[in-house]
Order: sequence, then C-alpha cells, then structure tokens
Amino acid sequence: MSLSLENKFCILNKISTIKVEGDERVEFLQGQLTQDINLLSKNNSLYAGFCNPKGRMLAFMLCYLNDTSIHIQINNSIEESIFRKLQMYILRSKVSLCSLKESFTCVGFVGSKIFLEQDIELPKHYLDITQSHDVMIMNMGRDTERYQLMGETSKIHKFIKLNLSEYSLMSYEGWNNLNILDGIPDIYPTTQEVFIPQSLNMDLMDGINFKKGCYTGQEIIARTHYLGKVKRRMYRAYTESQEDLIPGDHILNEKQEEIGQIVRLAKENDHKVNILIELRVEQSQEALYVKNNLININPADKERFC
Repeated sequence: MSLSLENKFCILNKISTIKVEGDERVEFLQGQLTQDINLLSKNNSLYAGFCNPKGRMLAFMLCYLNDTSIHIQINNSIEESIFRKLQMYILRSKVSLCSLKESFTCVGFVGSKIFLEQDIELPKHYLDITQSHDVMIMNMGRDTERYQLMGETSKIHKFIKLNLSEYSLMSYEGWNNLNILDGIPDIYPTTQEVFIPQSLNMDLMDGINFKKGCYTGQEIIARTHYLGKVKRRMYRAYTESQEDLIPGDHILNEKQEEIGQIVRLAKENDHKVNILIELRVEQSQEALYVKNNLININPADKERFC
C-alpha cells in the first residue's frame, strides 16, 4: 500500500460526534465502554469499543474531552442506533447526550510544514491533543503525518481560511485509505454485533483496558484475553477489483468457505481497493478471495500474528 499525500485536507463529513455531559458522565461511560475514561485528559484521546452483552462491537469510538463534556466520535452511518442504545442505558444517571452534527466539525489534514512555519504547536505523539485558536488538533497518524481539527463549525471554518489556504482538498476516500494504512478499524450497520474487540486488534491499540471495572460485554472480552492467544485478527490487505465491495462482505478460501469479513475498505484507484479484513490467524496463510478477487495480505501483518 503506497499513498503519497502532503499539504492536503479533508472535511470529515462521514463521522459524527456525540456529546456526553452531566455530573455522572464518567461513571456512565465507564459502565459501557472498553476504555478507562478516567485516563482521558485535555491533552490526549483514546479509542474505545461499545459492545453488546455478548462482547460483540456495536461501535468503534474515539473519545476525548472538550471543556466539561466527553466527546465520542463514531461513523455517521451508525449514529442514530448508537445514540438510542446509549440513551437506553442512562436510566436515572445524571447524564445527557447531544448530537453535534449541526454545530461541530472535524477536519483531517496531512503535512505539518506550513503549521510549523506559523509557530502553531502540533501534538507530537499519536492521539495527543493540543489547543490552537479555539480549536483542538489531534495527532492521527501511526505511520503517516496527519492530524485532525475539531471544534465549533464557525471556528473551524475560520481556522481553515487562516491556516490551510495553501492546502488542497482531498477526498474522504483518500483519508479513509490512510486510516486503513494505519490499521484503524471502524464499525458500520453491516458489521455491528459481528466482531469482538480483540479480533479488530483493539487490544493492540490500547482500546481495551483490562484493569478497569465491569462494563457491558466485559466478561466475554476478559475471558478471551486471559484464557489464551487471540484466534482471530485484523489484517491490512488489498485486492484488485472493479466490483462494489462493502464492509461485511465475506472472505472465502479456495474451498469457497466463508472464513472472515471485510472490516473497512477504500478505493486507491480504479482497480485497487485497500481493505482491512478479519479472520482466523492460521487462515491468513491461505489463498483468500472476496467476490472471486484474490486478496493480498500485508506481509508485515502476516508475520506479526503468525
């Protein structure tokens, strides 16, 4: 997978932000998410999973603080279902939820040279956050130099005008490709309640805290962790296909047996599609197909999980 991008920005209009506030906001999320919310600060963000009682993921989340509230960022295709599910768990807790689709904007950008020239401090470490001109800047790149701006829509537009004038627009597909290159999963309507967090490598990206207290699905997730090696993992891969693929499409072996699924995908060009796939570790060495197209798994991932 080879993607060369610099001085590009993208309006992240396929992600949604839910604001969680109230005196018991931390305790509420502690009882629902795989992450220890107490570890959040104004200077960092954390990945988390939201699961059903069987430990299957309903959402993949990015969590961070904003003043006195906690923001959770998810794919917008599942926002309504996640909002309803979280609302159902509130009961008598002193917590309120609010969708920020009308007032809050996130923007991704690649390259830091122009920012450094303007003495704007960028976060040095992965998932760290800095504040600048009333917006937040988050380091989003594992293997790529990229960042995310978050803030009130009017302030984000002002920031873009003042600081991103030399950046050119990139497509969301291009940004999504970078997420795949960095091995970042996501959950869509077609893949809700399919994966446990470990099979999407969330234990390897500090998205699961095994020292915190109980949360929905915790028993299954902890059992998988403590009883032995994780049997299913997520792999970076690509396929050459002109067919329409979607998350949840089945991965087949040479016997045409369904052995895994597509987690996330993005077109790199007219023929090449970059994908994240989930399957049993031992089957990653086999010939794999999706809709009769051969899948090529990243060799580093094969070696990592063998």
